[in-house]
Amino acid sequence: MAIREKVFDIIISTFKRHGAEVIDTPVFELKETLTGKYGEDSKLIYDLKDQGGELLSLRYDLTVPFARYLAMNKITNIKRYHIAKVYRRDNPAMTRGRYREFYQCDFDIAGQFDPMIPDAECLKIVHEILSGLQIGDFLIKVKPEPGASAGFSRRCCEVKSILLAFYLLLVSARQHLHPL
Repeated sequence: MAIREKVFDIIISTFKRHGAEVIDTPVFELKETLTGKYGEDSKLIYDLKDQGGELLSLRYDLTVPFARYLAMNKITNIKRYHIAKVYRRDNPAMTRGRYREFYQCDFDIAGQFDPMIPDAECLKIVHEILSGLQIGDFLIKVKPEPGASAGFSRRCCEVKSILLAFYLLLVSARQHLHPL
């Protein structure tokens, strides 16, 4: 617990230094909001029914609820972060880092910006977080999205997969960490 809190503190302080605000979205979403957004992974969404018969689902990730939040509130430009539990109806394989309930960490830059500026900022954030965790030497590899015409450009710059993978690495290798 103490390691997680220290890791979260470093991540959150970095996000705040970059002007991001925290936005918390509900754990439950209408099933129709999530259905079809994840392709093959849609079968991994937990479906629920409330007492009124409304079909609900547990959030699979933090991105679709964030997109719904932006649309509902007519927000056009924002930097936000969110660290929260997400749920996957999956066969857990702890050795492969697969869990049914786990923390996901998102940092999003949504809106219109000069090309590559959000991408560069996301890389800087990852570098600051990894440096702040004092893990020693590291290498950040970047793989452009398929079909991206100019570098890595996209509507939202998401660091979550890197940070989530890094967090799982921290949990599994914490005996090798320097004291934070």
